[in-house]
Amino acid sequence: MKITLKSTLCALSTALIVTTGASAHHAVQAQFDVQQIETFTGVMTDVELINPHPYFHLDVDTGNGQIENWSVESVALQALRRAGLLKQLRVGETFTIEGHPSRNGEPIYLMVAITLPDGNRLTMRSSDPASR
Repeated sequence: MKITLKSTLCALSTALIVTTGASAHHAVQAQFDVQQIETFTGVMTDVELINPHPYFHLDVDTGNGQIENWSVESVALQALRRAGLLKQLRVGETFTIEGHPSRNGEPIYLMVAITLPDGNRLTMRSSDPASR
């Protein structure tokens, strides 16, 4: 069987494209402990409306007067827009977050639900890992 340079390059290019696309999205279970949900309240300090996942940053009182800035990975930007949440994410307002904690202990969470300053609670993703 004769293998040409052209067919080899074609096969390598295809493999590269497929593996690059497959690695573009992280595995939620690898970064976050989806078996746990923690709830915390903090003051919004920054909203990063970036793709594929926006991030919220909140100052959280961890006790003893210690304030730490925690990060929350959200659902996709389009999902926030459809939920009407974008206009309600205001810096300086207090929010309660329910989320899966980071596996490495850093103050980074994957948002499951958010309670707005007016008390309205929005579920953003199922807390059941089996439903993913």
